[in-house]
Amino acid sequence: MTLFSNGFVTLQMPEDFEAVATKDEFNDMYLVNTKIPMSIKFSTTPTLVGLPEIMEDIEKNLKNNDRIDLVTSDFLAINDDIYYMIVSSFSDGEKEIRRNEFLYVEDNNLYIFEYTYPYADRELDDFYLNVIRSLKIIVPKYIVENGSYRLNKEESQ
Repeated sequence: MTLFSNGFVTLQMPEDFEAVATKDEFNDMYLVNTKIPMSIKFSTTPTLVGLPEIMEDIEKNLKNNDRIDLVTSDFLAINDDIYYMIVSSFSDGEKEIRRNEFLYVEDNNLYIFEYTYPYADRELDDFYLNVIRSLKIIVPKYIVENGSYRLNKEESQ
């Protein structure tokens, strides 16, 4: 088992996935598996709102986008935490792409798991949940105060 760690969180990385470097400030981990093919993106962003407000904004944005179909949107208990899960699909004209997102808020930090793959019927619930259940938050990545945020300097070494 390979663990991802950035000093703020640790996650179990699934077998046969390779890390891809990104320059996005909020993207903590981006993995691809060309055999399946699938990508996993894990991000952390500062937030001042909770999951109900996030759900409302996402659903509103999706309703205004004709190219994306909302498959399901609901709250889900994982471990002892409540996550917002949203499943959507879109077509690039040749194949259908499915995206499953799981969002969690703690200490003004929004943790986002995004799984993208090019088929709609694959049963991957255990796969998603095993990665999500492995999340261990060491310290919040961002400190949110006075309407702004900063990187938490107390990261674990």
